[in-house]
Order: sequence, then C-alpha cells, then structure tokens
Amino acid sequence: MTSARKLNPSPSWTLDLKNPKGSKVDAQCIGLGDGLQPEQVIDHALTLGLQHVLQEKGFEFEKEMRSANVLIQSPESFRNFPIASILAPEDLSRVSEEALTEVDERFHSSGEKRGILEAVTKSMESKGLSQTMVEDVLSVADELFTNAVFNAPFVDMKTQVNPGVNRHDTEVRFEGDKYGRLFLAHDESRLVIGVEDPFGSLNLRRYMSKIKDTYLRGPGATMNFGPGGAGLGSYIIFNAGSSLYFGVWPGSATILCCVIPLGMSYRKRVQLPKHLHWIQR
Repeated sequence: MTSARKLNPSPSWTLDLKNPKGSKVDAQCIGLGDGLQPEQVIDHALTLGLQHVLQEKGFEFEKEMRSANVLIQSPESFRNFPIASILAPEDLSRVSEEALTEVDERFHSSGEKRGILEAVTKSMESKGLSQTMVEDVLSVADELFTNAVFNAPFVDMKTQVNPGVNRHDTEVRFEGDKYGRLFLAHDESRLVIGVEDPFGSLNLRRYMSKIKDTYLRGPGATMNFGPGGAGLGSYIIFNAGSSLYFGVWPGSATILCCVIPLGMSYRKRVQLPKHLHWIQR
C-alpha cells in the first residue's frame, strides 16, 4: 500500500503565454494563459512541450495550480493517487483517495460496460444532479471506457498504430489478470470521472492533436464510424469539463481524468477556459 507523501516546496516556474515565442521550457514550467481557446491550449502543449497549461480565469485556478505543482514535484503521485492529486493535492494518501471516491469499478471485458455505466448513473442520481449533468458525465464515461477497451489493448507499441477494432461486433477481453478501472469522485465544486488501463499505449501527442483538429474543423468534419475512431471521442471528453489530466506509463498504465464543474449549466461549462495537465514517463 502506498503511504501518504510529504512534498518539499515545488521547483515550478511560470511562463506567460501572451508572448511565448523563443521561450525555452522544461518539465517544471507551468504555462499561464488568459482567454485561450481550447485549441490554443493544446497547441501550446504541443509546440512548447508544456505539460501544464492553466488559465488564470479558468475554473478553480488556484486548486489547479496546486495540483500542477504537486505533479511537477512528484509525477508518480498521479498514478498512485489520481483523485487526490486533483481534488486534494495537499493530502496524497490512500485514506484521502478512498474518502473522495464514489465509484470505483474494475473491468476485464467490453461486456461490462452497461453495468459500469449503471453504477455511475446510480451514484449521480443519488446526489440529485441535473439530468443534463448525468448525461454529460455518462457520455464522458462511455468514451473513457471505449478507449480503454477498444483502443488501448491493440496499439502497436513500436509503430503507435491501432489497426482498428470493430466496436460493434467484437467482444474484447483483457488477457490474464489484467484489468481496467473506471472511477468517479467529487468535492464541493468539482466532479472527476476517470479511467485507468493496464497497457500504457496512448500516444499523447497524437491524442492531443486529434482534439485540436476537431476544434479547428468542427465535430461533424471529424466523425468516423469505421474502426479506430477519429478523435470525436477525445473531443467530447475535453469539451465536457474545465480540465483534463492524463498520464502514460508505457507498457504499464494510462490514466485519463476529466474534471467537470458542479452546479453549472452545460452552456457555462463548455465556455469555461480550459486547463490541461499531462505526464509522459
């Protein structure tokens, strides 16, 4: 069992993204924006290599900054305590992780999707969340599960290519004792819906590029009903919330979390400035 960790002051520094040209960044850098569009947030992450892009007028900016500082100092915290890293970065412990968790469902096959989504629905409805919020979280949960089952196991780790699996006709079952998990947690202002798979095959740059492309071209232009998908699912995940966290440990694990503000209409949520955090080990 992983115990609580006490961290030293973070060595992070910030970069003003109003004029980032020529800037040299490192793993301790946090990019700070103001009014950036979602595709601009991703573009800064891709072109500058920024692992943390925050917006000063974004939802819960101070909390996002604390999380970024923790992940810069201890990237493994996100793997050990993904929920606490986001909702309680000052208390990275198993106790905190479990206290915040509302749903934690393991899965081994594609056939378990319905039961997992039902567990998520039951948890949210028990808290009196709006039907719109329930539907949005379920859409994200569906996409997270689908990526973990139909994409993660099949990516060639050398070529980073998924040959494509028919998501309608194929029953997928993980080999041996491997399993994924889908989890839901919240504090007083934010809900976290996340997934972990045991493969660590997600190509982060390609994933972010797909999201950026969907924002630039529009969701309709990137729809693809054939095997492998085309980025619409990743767009749905990013667009639904105020912040996106993901980490990849090649050959071992991928963790992806969407942070969704509570008590806010869909229209307000999708108009919020986005935050982005990513870890590639």
